[in-house]
Amino acid sequence: MGNDWFPLRKGETQDYAVRYTSEDPREPEQWTLRVTPPETFQDQTVAVRHHSAGVSYYLQADDQGIRRIATRTDIDNEPTADAEPIWVLKAPYQVGTEWTTPTVPYLIQRRNEHPRDLKYTHKAQMTWRIEAVDDSVKLADGSTHQPCLRVVGQARLNLYTDPVNGFTDVPLISREWYCQGEGLVKFEREEKVPSGFLTGGVLRAEWAR
Repeated sequence: MGNDWFPLRKGETQDYAVRYTSEDPREPEQWTLRVTPPETFQDQTVAVRHHSAGVSYYLQADDQGIRRIATRTDIDNEPTADAEPIWVLKAPYQVGTEWTTPTVPYLIQRRNEHPRDLKYTHKAQMTWRIEAVDDSVKLADGSTHQPCLRVVGQARLNLYTDPVNGFTDVPLISREWYCQGEGLVKFEREEKVPSGFLTGGVLRAEWAR
């Protein structure tokens, strides 16, 4: 299943070293994503990718690309279908291909209010674009991977940041690198906000083998 840019080989495991840069220090993490055996969902065979945070993603792969159609947490008996399929990668795999997906802020937090995370209350539409098809990625272990798709997503959230600036359009920026035959090797999420009621930051993750 999958394709050259995002192969979904049963049993394959990828570890990612995750680091945060923010006003509120966060400890580095390691995420593990594993392709578990295919399952049947809504009468079709789909790939399943399990995240060590406790959620499985049900992925449909065909000539149009790869899209998520359902999720299941470790405490759920059955997967929950997405209201609409959510693209992970959309064909054709060439510069200029675009798609949109819903997103939430991952890193922005209220400084003095609860719940601190905005992800429970705010949503936005992110526009993704393939910006390169032959990018080169060098990882911390010194290895270089090429060719890679570089995919960039951009969204904006209108947030009340402080009494001086009032409401501000805060950019949410994602960058992902998918390398041929290997899949997702690196990704970044940038959510920077003016100093005030909110804190933001940057998440960086890459293969840790």
